[in-house]
Amino acid sequence: MACRPNMIRTALLFCYGPLFWAAIPASSQQPAGSQRAAVLDEVVVTAQRREERLQDAPLSVVALSGDDMHERGIASIKDLADGAVPSVRMAPFFGRASAIALSMRGIASGDVTQISRDPSFGIYIDGVYLGRVQGLGTDLIDVERMEVLRGPQGTLFGRNAVGGALNIVSRQPAGIFALRQRASVGNLGARNLSTSVDLPEFAGISIKIDGLYAERDGWVKNDFEDPNQSFDYNYMQKQGLRIAALWEPTDRLDVLYAYDTSRDRQTSAYPHIDRFVDDRPVAPLVSVEPSRVREARFGAPLRPSRGAVEGHTLTANYALSESLTLRSISSYRELEQSQQDQWAGSFFGANFRGVGLTGRLSVADVEQDQFSQELQLLGSTPRLEYVVGAFYFEEDGKDSADTIIPQRYVDGGTAVVTFDPFIVSPSRSSRAEARSRALFGQLTWTPPVLEDRLDLTLGLRYTDDKKKGALTSISGAPPEPPLEFRFSNDRVDPLVVLAYRFSDDLSTYLRWSTAYRAGGANSRSASFNPFDEEEVKAWELGVKTEFWDRRARLNLAAFHMDYDDQQFTFTSPLNPSISETVNIPGTVKIRGLEADLQLAPAAGLLLNASYTYTNVNSPAVTNPFPPNPVFQPRGGLTPKHAASASADYQFEPSRFGTLRTRVDVIYSSSLFVSSLSSDNVDSRVLVNGRVVLEDIPLRSDAVNLELALWGRNLLDRKYTYFDGTLDAQGFSGARAVWYGLPRTLGLELTLRM
Repeated sequence: MACRPNMIRTALLFCYGPLFWAAIPASSQQPAGSQRAAVLDEVVVTAQRREERLQDAPLSVVALSGDDMHERGIASIKDLADGAVPSVRMAPFFGRASAIALSMRGIASGDVTQISRDPSFGIYIDGVYLGRVQGLGTDLIDVERMEVLRGPQGTLFGRNAVGGALNIVSRQPAGIFALRQRASVGNLGARNLSTSVDLPEFAGISIKIDGLYAERDGWVKNDFEDPNQSFDYNYMQKQGLRIAALWEPTDRLDVLYAYDTSRDRQTSAYPHIDRFVDDRPVAPLVSVEPSRVREARFGAPLRPSRGAVEGHTLTANYALSESLTLRSISSYRELEQSQQDQWAGSFFGANFRGVGLTGRLSVADVEQDQFSQELQLLGSTPRLEYVVGAFYFEEDGKDSADTIIPQRYVDGGTAVVTFDPFIVSPSRSSRAEARSRALFGQLTWTPPVLEDRLDLTLGLRYTDDKKKGALTSISGAPPEPPLEFRFSNDRVDPLVVLAYRFSDDLSTYLRWSTAYRAGGANSRSASFNPFDEEEVKAWELGVKTEFWDRRARLNLAAFHMDYDDQQFTFTSPLNPSISETVNIPGTVKIRGLEADLQLAPAAGLLLNASYTYTNVNSPAVTNPFPPNPVFQPRGGLTPKHAASASADYQFEPSRFGTLRTRVDVIYSSSLFVSSLSSDNVDSRVLVNGRVVLEDIPLRSDAVNLELALWGRNLLDRKYTYFDGTLDAQGFSGARAVWYGLPRTLGLELTLRM
């Protein structure tokens, strides 16, 4: 197969560019001490609410530093969609920029757009639980690290964490002046600017200010006649600000206040037509698109979905003694998210309702506010470490959804005309409230046996959940009789861990735990049908080891989970906007293996590899929609095999600076992106790369300059991250697919002071 010239140039740049720099003679001013030692850095995590070495934490966790996330191109949670962490899967739900579907260890969130339904995963930023997935597409601001806690987290991270948790920690004020300014440009009109400023401590107060702006043009052109509604598909613009103030009046007390605000504008992805399910008549404009297109099949009105997030966090730590600390985490957050998804002719066929309607816009709005308060008491004795605490969470939300038909086919379906005004069909609106209270505790005891190599951990969490809501409108009118739901449940989730250290470099653990997700109601249901809670019981056997003089680290975890009463959503065959959620009778069996390897085989060279195997075995369930067929769920958004690998090499310093190169390879076997998908998505391999020139010499030693060339999806692979088949009467009878980004390249300049 012939290679395109731009692909050849890219390959030559990444493959042979480092050789050019390596040939440059070293400067006589080269530093005497090299930082290229062949040894792995120590990794510290807070996966158990206290700082500890990654190798000492008895659970499966992946820790990415902020620098590592930047090197991998992870600017937001949404950027994990390419599979950089193999056990985590996420995708924009039906191509929406406003909501993200997640999956971890075979447990998927399902329809995450409903405010009356809880997520499957606990997502925490600086200890604050985020109740909604809307808004997660916003870029994270100056992250210190991200911890991926794999498997149910029902004790310390216990609010609806049946699948796992993401624990994100921001970089806090340092109290000394520092500046980092980063600017980058790339293809598709990409431009990014971020600033972080640490101010000197004054009167015991340290302040840090972070800001960012990012924008990228769409990569599927939308040629619509109204310039105010002619945004291209996959366009995005983001901006954010975070201000943190750390007050340390005494050696015992520190109080951190943080305010963050972000705004994003993103258009929906373009729904390509992968195939037709039968030979029903369709408009000639609607045809199969076997590869990624650059221009939509016709121009249609499209504006960005808009998100606005704002939050306040107050964290206080008080040392009651050298071994006992009281911590308080208080937070209030607000979210407003609009949705404008354009189906671009893929939804309706040629003669829907006899008038050839097309250009369907799915419009929705979500408003949510939440308050949370957590108290923790962290203590230790020579043989005991413990955390006890209390948690309170409340959220209020409302949403609405409408369908807008702006166009119709003319001339036998070879052209479209635009209605003036558009046809607006109110769909639904609802409100929901949730209150959750919890008491939790976890202690680790080292008994005076076996040379203090044995640890026993016991955890317990009592949860009291109450929820209520109502479907306030159906087709523009209040339902009669009123449709409401109430959910109330209290339960206890235990944890037992047995860990044994064979040596300082080799340990093993056996972990058993439970977690649950609260019930709720389906706001897309015409009758607002409620559903019950679901529960996960999990076993995990892990081994953590370092060897080869701390030049190698291998962590393994095997797991088995019983997933009871899974909340499963079916879509109406007559109207895809209507769905019902049921609890699957019986138990879903999930088993798998995770392996994480790090190697520092030579000076300057760092290798990483991760692999995940997941097998999901689900009982059949009866579809609630007539004719009520029996359906076999397929384990949505979960590949059986997934892996990632990276190689990072730092050359010896030269008079031009220090050169470093990195290549990431990401693999996923075939999968069904939804449990209701009729087709599986092909396996894929993605390649990302980065070349960095660090420590570029300048006149001032206080200023550090760095230049980087980066590329993502370097092989320009076409890969599907979501699909949906529209098979109802009057619809297109097509399988629509949403593709990931094509190859993107960029140049980045970073200045540090």
